[in-house]
Amino acid sequence: MNIPLKRYWNLLAQYLKPQWGAVLFLAVLLVSGIGLQLLNPQILRRFIDAVVAGREIAALIRMALLFLGVAVAGQTVSLGVTYLGETVAWKATNALRLDLTAHCLRLDMAFHKTHTPGELIERIDGDVSTLAGFFSEMALQLLANGLLAVGIVVLLFVEDWRAGLIGVSYGLLTVLALRAMRHPLTRAWGDSRQAEADLLGFFGERLSGTEDIRANGAEPYTMRQLFALMRQITQRWIRAMVLEGVSHDAVWLVSLLAKIAALALGAWLFFNGRATVGAVYLIFGYVGQLEAPLSAIQRRISDLQRASAGIARVEEVLHAAPSVIEHPHPVRDLPHGPAAVAVENVSFQYNDILNGSNNGSPDHTSLVLHNVSFDLAAGQVLGVLGRTGSGKTTLSRLLFRLYDPDQGAVRIHGVDARDMTLGALRERVGVVTQDVQLFRATVRDNLTLFKPGFDDTRLVETLHTLGLGAWYASLPRGLDTVLETGSQGLSAGQAQLLALARVFLRDPDLVILDEAASRLDPATEQQVERAVDLLLANRTAIVIAHRLNTVQRADAIMILDNGQVVEYGPRAALSADPHSRFSELLRTGLQEVLA
Repeated sequence: MNIPLKRYWNLLAQYLKPQWGAVLFLAVLLVSGIGLQLLNPQILRRFIDAVVAGREIAALIRMALLFLGVAVAGQTVSLGVTYLGETVAWKATNALRLDLTAHCLRLDMAFHKTHTPGELIERIDGDVSTLAGFFSEMALQLLANGLLAVGIVVLLFVEDWRAGLIGVSYGLLTVLALRAMRHPLTRAWGDSRQAEADLLGFFGERLSGTEDIRANGAEPYTMRQLFALMRQITQRWIRAMVLEGVSHDAVWLVSLLAKIAALALGAWLFFNGRATVGAVYLIFGYVGQLEAPLSAIQRRISDLQRASAGIARVEEVLHAAPSVIEHPHPVRDLPHGPAAVAVENVSFQYNDILNGSNNGSPDHTSLVLHNVSFDLAAGQVLGVLGRTGSGKTTLSRLLFRLYDPDQGAVRIHGVDARDMTLGALRERVGVVTQDVQLFRATVRDNLTLFKPGFDDTRLVETLHTLGLGAWYASLPRGLDTVLETGSQGLSAGQAQLLALARVFLRDPDLVILDEAASRLDPATEQQVERAVDLLLANRTAIVIAHRLNTVQRADAIMILDNGQVVEYGPRAALSADPHSRFSELLRTGLQEVLA
């Protein structure tokens, strides 16, 4: 996994640019630290030679105090680098997390069908966390430690050309060792991160299906899968750590050989009268000091290898393009009020989208919808019936552009839905499904879905209007009460009423009810049906239903079978026609026939 330097730079520039002042100050601190690290060995050399020469105690004290001052200054600078680097890192990674989350929310269902929530959590949080060092000081540390190593080598050459050669050889051998391990380490850490993402995806899927797993005795199978995934993580992590250990040991061996060579050279120079004790210390000390920047470079390269895997996986998400695309010049002036809906020769299949091969020529054998057409006048209610898998829910998803049709068009207010902005379309179309998503947030936020601008008085009136007045009165803090799973006595029917209230507050032109009351008992269903009547007043509606009383309010009926319209017409006319399929459903019982 070889990430080009340009991609590193682009990512750094994008997320560090807002903090350029802090980054500049961080660079100044790092350069200051280099100077202090190069200065102290020179002070020690002079101190040693002064002791050997028998200089007065006052001079030795001054040099000792200078050494201590430089050491304290160096530690202070190091502390500043750590604090500022971590601050920069968290600001940059939090900005990246925000961008990734916003991008995932913009991606359509085709993307989310192929990426589990657990995998996306790992990429947004886990992979981004590995980039903290990359954003804080990785590039600056690589540059600073490189400059420090060059500075040490230059000073070694100034002292003795042979000492300089030892320093150069030390640096070259270290670079060669790191280069040899770069690609295997990057691949190993990338595989390790992917294994962790697979495990989180597994947890997300299995925990959401706990009830079915336990009811069907699938616990042993689930645990075997868990053990296999954990074994995979362990094996890949051990392989990455072993390779990293080999890299560390190779650098340590080169360091040991360089120190032996420096000590031997120093002894030879001293015994031949070519160097003082201080000079011998300086040569050995500088060669030993090379270990710090080279080890730091090694660590940063190791971090960079981990970051490379994270960058590649993060970019994979950022570069994922939605199949539902905004029109470059959308229609903005749309009429308000009940919407006329026209579906014209619509065909659609999921497989083409999921495989990224949607070419406008769907395979008829895998079509979910095939050549579906109907016209719904403004203010009318259409009841959509059909067996499970007939395409009812898919049709609703096309109406508010979770997907786009492969062929044909969906028109609302006479405008192709693809010619509207997604925001404008979804403001005009309200959807209520049988699965209500409640958030761990206040009642107010659950009603408004975190949108500002709603008056509290209107929220309370809506709750009373739709039959939630008694429930609201029982809340300890009113609209500020925080909803949590299983709390506040919120039943399935009340949750459904809350979902209806969300749509009621938005006042859409078109309402889609996708089997909204299919899981409720008859008494609760009657309460929900009264709320539905209020919601559908003076609005166009499409009602996907399994029960007769739900479609009795419909002006027209459409029956789908295997993705095709097998019957469509006014409800009264179809009811009166003894040969119609709808009339047969009325006679035999809707639920039994459609089950």
